[in-house]
Amino acid sequence: MRLNLVHGTAVARVAPADVLRAQSGSIDYEDTDAAITDQKNVVLTSGHGDCLPVYLYDPTVPAIGLAHAGWRGTLGNIAVETVRAMGLQYSCEPQNLRAWIGPGIGRCCFEVGADVAQSFRDRFDWALDYIDPGPGGKYHIDLKGIIRRQLSDCGVTAVESSELCTVCRSDLFYSYRRNRERERMLAYICLKGDR
Repeated sequence: MRLNLVHGTAVARVAPADVLRAQSGSIDYEDTDAAITDQKNVVLTSGHGDCLPVYLYDPTVPAIGLAHAGWRGTLGNIAVETVRAMGLQYSCEPQNLRAWIGPGIGRCCFEVGADVAQSFRDRFDWALDYIDPGPGGKYHIDLKGIIRRQLSDCGVTAVESSELCTVCRSDLFYSYRRNRERERMLAYICLKGDR
């Protein structure tokens, strides 16, 4: 199941009927930046250049989720929207979820204009903790920190994140911001089960 990303907050649910339709190949979800499922052996995938993959797993249901979080999705609370969707569809409790934020652009390299920084300050009263002023009226924003805070505020207590920056680590990652490469990393998650 592949997401056709638009840097929004739409969350797709992969249901049994979708699994049947996908038996002859993959299914693309248009204009969607997150997906959830409780179906076994279904691989949720998304492509990432510098945006952050947010993996969610509830071992008690079990159910999984995958979100693509760029700055627009982070501003729109895509990680929390995915947690809410898992709660609505599968009765997942936030305290049972395990979250991992994968490699993506770090605070060190995510430089934005004053308008983007102000958008975060307007949306989250605690955002200043994750924004540093830089030279020339620019700002550096810690998207990983903001997502960790968002998840924590909605009740997810088990949150870990990669400290790797896709821009800094040219030996490991593609990065659109670093050199405008069109290649992407693939993020995926799957609930294993008997066939």
